[in-house]
Amino acid sequence: MSKEFNIAICGSARVGKSTLVNALCGKQVARTSNSLCAQTDRMEKYLINGNDHTSSISYTITIYDTPGIESWTEDHVRTYFSRIMNTSKPLCMIYCASPGSFAQLDQLQWLVDTCIKSNIFCALVCTNKYSGGSERRKQVLQDFHSLLTHYHNMTRDETNIKYYGDVALCTSVNSIVYEDRELNVRKEAEGINELIFGILTSLKDDKIVAWCFTISDNQSFWITMQAKIIEFFKLAQPVAIKFWDEHGKDTTLSLIPLILTFIKRRL
Repeated sequence: MSKEFNIAICGSARVGKSTLVNALCGKQVARTSNSLCAQTDRMEKYLINGNDHTSSISYTITIYDTPGIESWTEDHVRTYFSRIMNTSKPLCMIYCASPGSFAQLDQLQWLVDTCIKSNIFCALVCTNKYSGGSERRKQVLQDFHSLLTHYHNMTRDETNIKYYGDVALCTSVNSIVYEDRELNVRKEAEGINELIFGILTSLKDDKIVAWCFTISDNQSFWITMQAKIIEFFKLAQPVAIKFWDEHGKDTTLSLIPLILTFIKRRL
């Protein structure tokens, strides 16, 4: 038996959508460029496969890396997402905007409205958070917050992530090292593990499984966030530690089967 899921990465051109895809997956799956020209000028698709050996179910996750959204009309947004929804069950939509290159809010509102009405989880992400200055970053995040509160009140604010019930979140990340030699500024990648965990804890049932397989090769996430994963899924710590000892740093071999077991108990 096989199940298919989609993830859509949307946003303005040159905001680091492809770089974010690679950071989430923990490997190079998308083309990236330092050029001022947009690297993705057409729809790109990346496939990730996973197998739940305990139930003989295979998962296929398609990541859609979309062109810049500036030219999209409401009809384009709805037509595009209708096509995705008709193809397979959606998992989530991740919208990217970097300081100083934010698309108009009415365009984003069409996108979020379409997703939430269709039960697609929304993650609004300020990428390249250190480019453009702190004031512009704050403005992007404030715009995200203002939009999402139309759908759900903010329920919590943890580790630089604002949550809006089980429908959306917003945050800021730095997918790769940011360096400005003229100003002698260097910022390491940050916020990716927290974003992955935020999406993981917001999804339900099979969508959690599909997300786990999407980020299964991201060893930084599984190692860094192990304690929080065990706590959230209420996994028996002695069992988790035993798996850790047996499999070493390949934590995916230990934690994903435990998460699958937890999910099946809730179904």
